[in-house]
Amino acid sequence: MMSVVIVTAVITPLIRKLYDPSKQYASVKRSTIHHAKRDSEFRIVVCLHSHESVPTIMNLLEVSHASRESPIAVTAMVLVELVGRSIPILVPNHSRRLVPTNSSTAGRVCNAFSQYEEYNQGCASVQSYTSISHFQTMHDDICRIAFEKRAHIVIVPFHKQWAIDGKIGSMSRPIQNLNINVLEKAPCSVGILIDRGVLNGFVSARTSSKFQVAVLFIGGPDDMESLAYGCRMVKHESVNLTVIRFLLFGGENSKDRKNDSHLINEHRQDNMGNERFLYVEEVLRDAEGLSSYIRGAIAHFHLILVGRYHPQSPLLEGLGEWSECPELGIVGDMLASPDYKTTATVLVIQQQRLGGKLFNHNLPFVGTLVGNQLQAIANFLYIIPRVQRMLLSTRQFLGIKSRRIQGIPISSSLTKEAIISA
Repeated sequence: MMSVVIVTAVITPLIRKLYDPSKQYASVKRSTIHHAKRDSEFRIVVCLHSHESVPTIMNLLEVSHASRESPIAVTAMVLVELVGRSIPILVPNHSRRLVPTNSSTAGRVCNAFSQYEEYNQGCASVQSYTSISHFQTMHDDICRIAFEKRAHIVIVPFHKQWAIDGKIGSMSRPIQNLNINVLEKAPCSVGILIDRGVLNGFVSARTSSKFQVAVLFIGGPDDMESLAYGCRMVKHESVNLTVIRFLLFGGENSKDRKNDSHLINEHRQDNMGNERFLYVEEVLRDAEGLSSYIRGAIAHFHLILVGRYHPQSPLLEGLGEWSECPELGIVGDMLASPDYKTTATVLVIQQQRLGGKLFNHNLPFVGTLVGNQLQAIANFLYIIPRVQRMLLSTRQFLGIKSRRIQGIPISSSLTKEAIISA
């Protein structure tokens, strides 16, 4: 009896320590917009918690410019908090079957994406899934799908929603924590979408003759990713792109500025003769100048792209002290503040962070959908020898008399709990 109690107390934390689901989708290859081959397929994963964000997501996909030369492969994920179930599930939706719009959120999302695919026939493909899981582990489904689809970017919604009067209508800390987990573990670039569509009546890029997009460029890989996405958007006939580069007065000879200049010049050369592409440089002395300029310049844009992280600069000094949402970075947090009177939707982008192994090569990866549960079992069986060795040492330390361990005597309920928690 004492042996069972010891095993019960030891095995569950050991499994949690030894089994890391993120190793299944930790990428060692570049999967970004900036590093993608020109005119290759653009692969994007978009996540939704409700049908209210569908119009803004549709706008983003529209300006992403699906074409026969560079088609878009969209994977839509409806995220549902797990309530009243013991096992999380990830199921595919029938994206080609039009579901009545008065049905579930998944049905409405399915409808919208099916219409997008039909409108861009031959230039876009859509797959959709519903993830029913706890917010603490929902990022595993998102990152696994992004890894399997070889996505260039994952779009997740901001945890705050705006009311029609311009104030914050609702917010969700679990969704904020979910976004932070996706930022930390995604195998590709990540964009957090701050949706203010309700404030401007959802201006449609499909019907608007001039959809104004801005890229705020200070420097660093995240701004490079934002610039690459913006330069893809400007290929759309309705998009006017303004690239605003902020320069520190007296910093002409810095190495970072020269590297950024080389990249920007490449994009300017690619858009030579395109009247819808505008490049502007603003030389500033301090953070106050940056804040004042952004506050006054963003009023007429429909969509603003900005990088999450920026290298240390006097232009940002002191601004982070008032930051409420660190997952947005300094400038993104400024743009998400209700104090900034703008109706623009903001996309805060983080370029892919490389690190970690792809997955344990001694343990083959099992499946996708049903494989979620099978993978947990496979990993559980894989670590049993390691657990056995640890338990043997524990038994010896506690003086438990046993000549041989032929298996791990755990109850079926503990096994189920351990597998589910893994």
